[in-house]
Amino acid sequence: MTAPHALIEFFQKEAAEYLDRLEQLLATGETQGPDAAAFLSSARALRGSASMTRLDGLADFASTVERIAAGWRDRELRWDQRLHFAVRGALAELRSLVERAGAWSEGETRRSRTQSVALAAVAAGYLALAVPTDSPTMPIVPIARFFPDDGLPNIVQRNASPPITLAQRFRQDIAGAADGVARESAALATTPAGPAQLAVFDGLRRALLGLADVAESYGASSITTLATRMARAPLATASERAGVQGFARLLMDRELSDVQLAQQVKQAGLTWAGASTPEPAIVPIESLLYRGHSAVTRAREVRDHLNVHRQRGTLGEPEAQELFAELSDLLDLAVTT
Repeated sequence: MTAPHALIEFFQKEAAEYLDRLEQLLATGETQGPDAAAFLSSARALRGSASMTRLDGLADFASTVERIAAGWRDRELRWDQRLHFAVRGALAELRSLVERAGAWSEGETRRSRTQSVALAAVAAGYLALAVPTDSPTMPIVPIARFFPDDGLPNIVQRNASPPITLAQRFRQDIAGAADGVARESAALATTPAGPAQLAVFDGLRRALLGLADVAESYGASSITTLATRMARAPLATASERAGVQGFARLLMDRELSDVQLAQQVKQAGLTWAGASTPEPAIVPIESLLYRGHSAVTRAREVRDHLNVHRQRGTLGEPEAQELFAELSDLLDLAVTT
């Protein structure tokens, strides 16, 4: 499956930044292992970014790196030089595949899946079988954690006294995902209108959908629903953006108890955009068309998209041609009331 050229280009730039951060963390932790929380945060961001491209195999490969990062954070993996080199090699492969994202084919899909399975196999040999010095019990880890779902029975064992509880892991993962939303939201506040702002809008929406994905994996439906609603909202007003920023800060507040967090998330869902989501009503289709000032505003957005294509020399692509057609329609609608 392919993605729009503009999305691929933005993904390549964003993924390169995440890979730079991951490689830097590896370089500073070759013997003792990278900073666990920072490494997981960047690995999760990379996986979320890869998921948005819908390039077959790429998100699975990035997800394997994320699972290793989670295992290292939770002390379910031992870290030594061999694992270090395996992860470093995987990041180099991911960088190469990211560079090929604009010309994705079956070859890249096979390469991604092969590398993902190879890395997972190495990681499976580093399950923490020794008792940590500050832990009274031996952590038992499901080996299937390091392999993509393949329909085969999983080998799962539960540790009666894990080093981190499910509730603690949920708060860590939610806070990490919310941090990404907060950073994108802060960037939006300082980015001038134009193509750059459109890219930041896209990044914020992807961060919100990534947050929804993390929440859904824990069954936190209230967080999932609100994050998804925010991702689908226009985010055109200051109040909407402030609501997103406040929601992110709420999820990052580790001083709140689980009960307090649940109550405040529920309240945030009720007050988002000033009211709960109304029931859909049947409206005349004419009311959904741009007219007058709204058509001019939309025409300016289309113009900005076309300028991006012009700068890349891609005005002949189908996406650009569709934008030209839309711009022509908007010019007619702009003079109607």
